[in-house]
Amino acid sequence: MNLVSVIGLAVLLWALVSTARNARRNRKAGRFDAAAYGLVPREQLDTRHSGPPRDEPALRQAVESAFDGAWAPAAAMLTAASESQDWAERWRLVQVFADVCVEDERWLRIWRATRPQDADAVVVHAHSILLRAWEARGEKDIRHTSDEQVASFAELLPTAVHAAGEAARLAPRDPSPWITMIAAARGLGLPHDEFRRLWGEVVSRAPHHYDAHWHALQYWCQKWCGSQGLMFQFARAAAESAPPGSLLTGIHLHAVYEAARQEGEGAYRTWATASVLARVQEDLAQAAPDDRLLPSVRHLYAAALVKTGRFPQALEQFRLIGGWCGAAPWDDHSDVAAAFDHARGLAALHSRSTG
Repeated sequence: MNLVSVIGLAVLLWALVSTARNARRNRKAGRFDAAAYGLVPREQLDTRHSGPPRDEPALRQAVESAFDGAWAPAAAMLTAASESQDWAERWRLVQVFADVCVEDERWLRIWRATRPQDADAVVVHAHSILLRAWEARGEKDIRHTSDEQVASFAELLPTAVHAAGEAARLAPRDPSPWITMIAAARGLGLPHDEFRRLWGEVVSRAPHHYDAHWHALQYWCQKWCGSQGLMFQFARAAAESAPPGSLLTGIHLHAVYEAARQEGEGAYRTWATASVLARVQEDLAQAAPDDRLLPSVRHLYAAALVKTGRFPQALEQFRLIGGWCGAAPWDDHSDVAAAFDHARGLAALHSRSTG
């Protein structure tokens, strides 16, 4: 047997042994005792939330009032967020009330008829049209989307952008209408230069807006209007611009997650570099305990740690996460709890073997 054959046989044997070892560890990960590692037992996992839900009586009342046809409580909350220039909170409210409109827009029609030049009503209306457009299209690949769905999508998107333009005119400081526009941009297939113009309008008003960056990342990803290179170029720029503790570095983890969905799990080893993970760890440690982004970023970070073999660090994150698993990347799976539990099991068992 020549040297090349010997080397080839050695590589084959190593691959077989490695595959068998990983398969054994995967089986063990499915049978681990979560409580023994300081983790919440599987039967107690919550697949609906990414973290502990908050009690928000004012928001709950505003939503209930809207369904009852009363718009004033929603208007008051949006006005307060605008006056304080809490653009992240304002955008969250816009999304909540736009989602209510998709279910029942009677209250918004009354509001707009009563106050036709009210920017708050217009921005909610604009985003509700965008939500209807995406709902009409559906979540499947374009190859599995009907001509009727595509036609509805194409009809509603320009309408949403037009309404957002009206909202931007009425509320020139507010980044929310511009975020609606960039969220529509990938569906419209806007040219890169036009998108960059819209993006400039967003960052001139809210340079570190997380949700805006997420929508922009979707535009730049390979499945829409960009490429892997352009997506990671954008993600790196976002991370570099992020002030300490802002969690905007989590955008890079979203990019890794998107790459893995396209290329497979090998993307984690390519793009989840040690420097990126170290920066995310620092920002998670500095973030305010009540930061709404904290749970979702922590889930992505824990997954990246598992995929890159940093098991003790991953186990620490799973302990901090607790029993909440309604978040990416676990919710990509048909059995969310099983996917989350499997990753925890790998972190726990590998930590024991390496610790």
